[in-house]
Amino acid sequence: MAILTLSREFRSGSREIAAAVAEALNYQYVAKERLLQDMKAAGDRWERVGRQLDEMAPSLWERYDWEYRGFVALVESKIYEYALQDNVIIVGRGGNHLLRSLPHVLKVRLTAAKDLRVERAMLKDGLDHKTASFLIDRLDRNRADYVHIHYGRNWDDRRDYDMVLNTGEQSYEQVTKILTDALGEKDRLATPEARKMLSDRALAARVRAGILTNRRFHLPTLEVSHDGQSIILQGVVHDAGEHRALEALATKIASPAKVLCRLRYRTR
Repeated sequence: MAILTLSREFRSGSREIAAAVAEALNYQYVAKERLLQDMKAAGDRWERVGRQLDEMAPSLWERYDWEYRGFVALVESKIYEYALQDNVIIVGRGGNHLLRSLPHVLKVRLTAAKDLRVERAMLKDGLDHKTASFLIDRLDRNRADYVHIHYGRNWDDRRDYDMVLNTGEQSYEQVTKILTDALGEKDRLATPEARKMLSDRALAARVRAGILTNRRFHLPTLEVSHDGQSIILQGVVHDAGEHRALEALATKIASPAKVLCRLRYRTR
C-alpha cells in the first residue's frame, strides 16, 4: 500500500489533515508522540534526547555527539519500520528525503500564509500575536535547518515533493480528499520490487542504528547501505579490533544478510 509523508510549516494543518486521512483510509499516523513512545521502548535515554532535540537544529558540537547521532539513526530506523507496515503517514523528520525514490511514497508539503498560521496558533495554542509569530519563525527555522543538516536539501524546495498544498487556499476537507485520491493512485506502485527496495533500506537503517546507539563505537564517518544483496559498511575505524567488533555487530543485526566491510583505518 502507499505511504504518505507530510512536510509542514507550523500550524499549516498537518495534524488535522493527517488524522482525517488516517481515519478515511485506516492508516497509522506517526508523529512526535508516537516516535517518542518508540524511543522510550528503546530506553529512557533516547526518550529524553528526543524530547530535548527532536526536529531541532543541532549545534556543531551536537552533530558529532554520540548520543545525538544515535538518536537520529534510531528515529530513521523507526520510520523505515513503520513504512514496512504500509498504510502509514509519516509527519516531518525529513520523511520525504529518507524515503526518497521509493515509487509508492506520496511526498507532500503543507503550507499557509504566515498571518493565517499566526491566527491559528493564537486560537489553538492560546498565544498572543507576538509570541505566536516568534514561535512560528523559530519552529520553521529549526525544521528547515534539520532537513538541511541531515539531508543536504532546502526544506521548501518544491522539487522534493509530489504536491505542495496551501491550506489557506483550500480547506482541510479539500486537502484530505486530494490526498486520499492520490494515495489510491500510488497504491499500484507498491510493487514487489518497490517493497524489496524499502526492505533493503530498512535493514541498512536498522544496522546503522544498532551501531550508532552502541557506546563502544564513535564513528562520525560511518555509512551503511544495501546494494540489493549485501549490507555495505563504509567509513573510518581506529584499528583492527574495532573493525572486527563492528563487523561482528553488523553481522548479528543483519543476519541472515551478508555484510561487506569497506572500512579504512584512521591514519596516525
